[in-house]
Amino acid sequence: MKIPFDVAKLDRLMEESGMAIAVANTRHNVRYLSGGYFYHFHENSTRMGRSQYLPFLGIVRNQPADCFYVRRPDESGQMGAELPWMPNLFEAVRGTVTSAESLAKAIKGLGLDRARIGVEMPFLPADAYLALRAELPNADFVDATAVFDGLREIKREDELIIIRSAYSRLAEAIHATFLACGPGMATKDIERRARKEIAQRDLSFLFSLICAGPGLLRAPSNEKWEKGQILHIDAGGSDLDYVADICRMGCAGVPSSLAKELHGACIEVQDHVRSRIKPGVQCREILEAGHMASSRYEFSRYARFVVHGIGMVPYEQPVFLPASMQALAEGMVLSIETDFLHPLAGHVKIEDAVAVTRSGCEGLGDFGREWTVLGEFESY
Repeated sequence: MKIPFDVAKLDRLMEESGMAIAVANTRHNVRYLSGGYFYHFHENSTRMGRSQYLPFLGIVRNQPADCFYVRRPDESGQMGAELPWMPNLFEAVRGTVTSAESLAKAIKGLGLDRARIGVEMPFLPADAYLALRAELPNADFVDATAVFDGLREIKREDELIIIRSAYSRLAEAIHATFLACGPGMATKDIERRARKEIAQRDLSFLFSLICAGPGLLRAPSNEKWEKGQILHIDAGGSDLDYVADICRMGCAGVPSSLAKELHGACIEVQDHVRSRIKPGVQCREILEAGHMASSRYEFSRYARFVVHGIGMVPYEQPVFLPASMQALAEGMVLSIETDFLHPLAGHVKIEDAVAVTRSGCEGLGDFGREWTVLGEFESY
């Protein structure tokens, strides 16, 4: 099977970090590097007994024939059916320490027990790390998170197909949630409905932040969405670990003039930023454009603007900071958020996603950016 990622790019990123081998254990990176494979039994929960399922996928720099995968014996059937590309397999009984010991065995067999080894430090269980240090006392362990982040930052067309579909289905699920709910419902019940609508569209539910104005609480609670109030639904779902995340606005009645102004400002800021996005533009320029656009209103003291990369991980590459010199490139996917947290109207927010194209950007899941209005109640 053809290796599914950009081998030359990963080799370059590893060389820049001095790594001889990079080892992934997170679900998203295992799935990405394997070309879609992850053990189905532990797809939604890794915990088991007093330990957890812990796979390892090792990439040896400039040596694709030496790459390997550490698995549970139970996985052989699924791997036989799906035929992921990894040429060398090592088995470990259930548990983090046993998996780490098998990983160490694989690394020793390659003669890399004194090499610089990249692991996912923020996601590696402590007992597994201690076992690796004990088995490989002369190795230099470093964090490979940024290397894998950099590898994933440009999305292939097959990835964009999944992402487009996920965002389209999420936008439909949010709109359906508005239509299925109404005045007098608690936000915890609206959140439950959002879960159902997202799941019905074959997305894995991630979160749903529900905020009924004029309050600013976004956690599901007994607070009710009353007549005349705005409601925002900021929800996330995933497909094959590709994350979709957008926010849309509804109102139980015709929105007040203030709410309309806030929403209109959100759309203006979003559209202005989107018009600036194209390959070669630096991330800091996009961030500055959003802050400038959201600062020109009489209610700008309530504004908040955020932009970040998104793919298999929210807030992945590219990173938008005031000093960031990184330039946008075709295939990057960005999440753009404009909020106004107004004490009278409530939390008005639009969050969109775009894919950077050759000449600009493509909106993802743009359905429902306008108000979803239920009834003709008096608003305030």
